[in-house]
Amino acid sequence: MVELDDLKTVVMFSSLKDPMLKKIAEVTLVTEFSAGSYIFKEGDYAKYLYAVIDGKIGLELEKGTGTTIMMDTVIRGRSLGFSALVDTELRQYTTHARALTDVKLFAWEAAELEKLFYQDYEFGFLFMKSIARIAKNRLQVRNLQFLDIYK
Repeated sequence: MVELDDLKTVVMFSSLKDPMLKKIAEVTLVTEFSAGSYIFKEGDYAKYLYAVIDGKIGLELEKGTGTTIMMDTVIRGRSLGFSALVDTELRQYTTHARALTDVKLFAWEAAELEKLFYQDYEFGFLFMKSIARIAKNRLQVRNLQFLDIYK
Protein backbone atom coordinates (compact mmCIF):
# COMPACT_ATOMS: atom_id res chain seq x y z
CA MET A 1 0.00 0.00 0.00
CA VAL A 2 1.10 3.58 -0.69
CA GLU A 3 2.34 5.59 2.29
CA LEU A 4 0.47 8.74 3.39
CA ASP A 5 3.68 10.77 3.22
CA ASP A 6 3.98 9.83 -0.47
CA LEU A 7 0.40 10.99 -1.12
CA LYS A 8 1.12 14.26 0.69
CA THR A 9 3.55 15.14 -2.15
CA VAL A 10 0.52 15.45 -4.47
CA VAL A 11 -0.41 19.13 -4.57
CA MET A 12 -4.14 18.53 -5.12
CA PHE A 13 -4.26 16.63 -1.81
CA SER A 14 -2.97 19.55 0.26
CA SER A 15 -6.40 20.31 1.77
CA LEU A 16 -7.22 16.68 2.61
CA LYS A 17 -7.04 15.29 6.13
CA ASP A 18 -5.13 12.10 6.99
CA PRO A 19 -8.29 9.93 7.27
CA MET A 20 -9.19 11.04 3.73
CA LEU A 21 -5.68 10.25 2.48
CA LYS A 22 -5.96 6.78 4.05
CA LYS A 23 -9.07 6.16 1.93
CA ILE A 24 -7.20 7.31 -1.18
CA ALA A 25 -4.23 5.10 -0.34
CA GLU A 26 -6.49 2.05 -0.47
CA VAL A 27 -7.39 2.70 -4.13
CA THR A 28 -4.03 4.07 -5.30
CA LEU A 29 -2.17 2.31 -8.09
CA VAL A 30 1.40 3.02 -9.21
CA THR A 31 2.27 2.81 -12.90
CA GLU A 32 5.23 3.65 -15.11
CA PHE A 33 5.66 4.86 -18.70
CA SER A 34 8.80 5.15 -20.83
CA ALA A 35 9.91 8.45 -22.34
CA GLY A 36 7.99 9.16 -25.55
CA SER A 37 5.01 6.94 -24.76
CA TYR A 38 1.50 8.25 -24.34
CA ILE A 39 -0.32 7.97 -21.03
CA PHE A 40 -3.50 8.88 -22.90
CA LYS A 41 -4.61 10.66 -26.05
CA GLU A 42 -7.30 13.24 -26.67
CA GLY A 43 -10.65 11.49 -27.07
CA ASP A 44 -9.58 8.32 -25.24
CA TYR A 45 -11.92 7.02 -22.55
CA ALA A 46 -10.93 8.85 -19.35
CA LYS A 47 -10.71 6.06 -16.79
CA TYR A 48 -7.89 7.34 -14.55
CA LEU A 49 -6.77 10.45 -12.74
CA TYR A 50 -2.97 10.61 -12.38
CA ALA A 51 -0.32 12.42 -10.36
CA VAL A 52 3.39 12.48 -11.14
CA ILE A 53 5.66 10.75 -8.63
CA ASP A 54 8.75 11.16 -10.77
CA GLY A 55 9.45 12.46 -14.27
CA LYS A 56 7.86 14.97 -16.62
CA ILE A 57 4.76 14.79 -18.84
CA GLY A 58 3.77 17.06 -21.71
CA LEU A 59 0.13 17.94 -22.32
CA GLU A 60 -0.33 18.35 -26.05
CA LEU A 61 -3.05 19.36 -28.48
CA GLU A 62 -3.13 18.31 -32.09
CA LYS A 63 -3.86 20.93 -34.72
CA GLY A 64 -5.96 20.01 -37.74
CA THR A 65 -2.74 19.81 -39.76
CA GLY A 66 -1.41 16.94 -37.64
CA THR A 67 1.01 19.20 -35.80
CA THR A 68 1.07 18.85 -32.02
CA ILE A 69 1.45 21.83 -29.72
CA MET A 70 2.82 21.51 -26.19
CA MET A 71 0.26 23.24 -23.98
CA ASP A 72 1.72 22.52 -20.54
CA THR A 73 4.12 20.29 -18.65
CA VAL A 74 3.28 18.31 -15.53
CA ILE A 75 5.99 17.55 -12.98
CA ARG A 76 6.36 15.85 -9.60
CA GLY A 77 3.37 16.39 -7.34
CA ARG A 78 1.12 17.69 -10.11
CA SER A 79 -1.95 15.98 -11.55
CA LEU A 80 -3.41 15.20 -14.95
CA GLY A 81 -6.40 13.41 -16.41
CA PHE A 82 -9.05 15.22 -14.40
CA SER A 83 -11.51 14.59 -17.25
CA ALA A 84 -12.00 11.18 -15.64
CA LEU A 85 -13.89 12.93 -12.83
CA VAL A 86 -15.32 15.98 -14.59
CA ASP A 87 -16.58 14.69 -17.93
CA THR A 88 -19.04 12.23 -16.42
CA GLU A 89 -21.12 11.51 -19.56
CA LEU A 90 -18.45 10.92 -22.21
CA ARG A 91 -15.36 10.66 -19.97
CA GLN A 92 -12.95 11.71 -22.69
CA TYR A 93 -9.51 13.17 -22.16
CA THR A 94 -9.18 16.65 -23.69
CA THR A 95 -5.44 16.53 -24.52
CA HIS A 96 -2.67 14.07 -25.25
CA ALA A 97 -0.41 13.27 -22.28
CA ARG A 98 3.05 12.14 -23.38
CA ALA A 99 5.93 11.11 -21.15
CA LEU A 100 8.79 13.53 -21.81
CA THR A 101 11.05 11.43 -19.56
CA ASP A 102 10.55 8.04 -17.97
CA VAL A 103 7.70 8.65 -15.52
CA LYS A 104 6.27 7.01 -12.45
CA LEU A 105 2.67 7.92 -11.63
CA PHE A 106 0.01 7.46 -9.04
CA ALA A 107 -3.24 6.40 -10.74
CA TRP A 108 -6.79 6.41 -9.40
CA GLU A 109 -9.71 4.84 -11.20
CA ALA A 110 -12.50 7.43 -11.39
CA ALA A 111 -15.18 4.92 -10.39
CA GLU A 112 -13.28 4.08 -7.19
CA LEU A 113 -12.86 7.76 -6.29
CA GLU A 114 -16.54 8.45 -6.93
CA LYS A 115 -17.49 5.66 -4.50
CA LEU A 116 -15.36 7.39 -1.85
CA PHE A 117 -17.02 10.74 -2.61
CA TYR A 118 -20.49 9.25 -2.03
CA GLN A 119 -19.34 7.77 1.27
CA ASP A 120 -17.89 11.07 2.51
CA TYR A 121 -19.34 14.24 0.98
CA GLU A 122 -16.82 16.56 2.66
CA PHE A 123 -14.00 14.52 1.14
CA GLY A 124 -15.67 14.65 -2.28
CA PHE A 125 -16.19 18.40 -2.02
CA LEU A 126 -12.57 19.11 -1.04
CA PHE A 127 -11.27 16.78 -3.74
CA MET A 128 -13.40 18.30 -6.50
CA LYS A 129 -12.52 21.80 -5.31
CA SER A 130 -8.88 20.90 -5.99
CA ILE A 131 -9.82 19.54 -9.42
CA ALA A 132 -11.61 22.83 -10.19
CA ARG A 133 -8.49 24.76 -9.20
CA ILE A 134 -6.38 22.65 -11.58
CA ALA A 135 -8.87 23.20 -14.41
CA LYS A 136 -8.90 26.95 -13.80
CA ASN A 137 -5.10 27.14 -13.82
CA ARG A 138 -4.88 25.13 -17.05
CA LEU A 139 -7.45 27.42 -18.70
CA GLN A 140 -5.47 30.48 -17.63
CA VAL A 141 -2.30 29.01 -19.15
CA ARG A 142 -4.15 28.26 -22.41
CA ASN A 143 -5.61 31.75 -22.52
CA LEU A 144 -2.15 33.28 -22.15
CA GLN A 145 -0.79 31.03 -24.89
CA PHE A 146 -3.60 32.01 -27.25
CA LEU A 147 -3.01 35.68 -26.49
CA ASP A 148 0.66 35.21 -27.39
CA ILE A 149 -0.27 33.48 -30.64
CA TYR A 150 -2.74 36.14 -31.75
CA LYS A 151 -0.80 39.28 -30.79
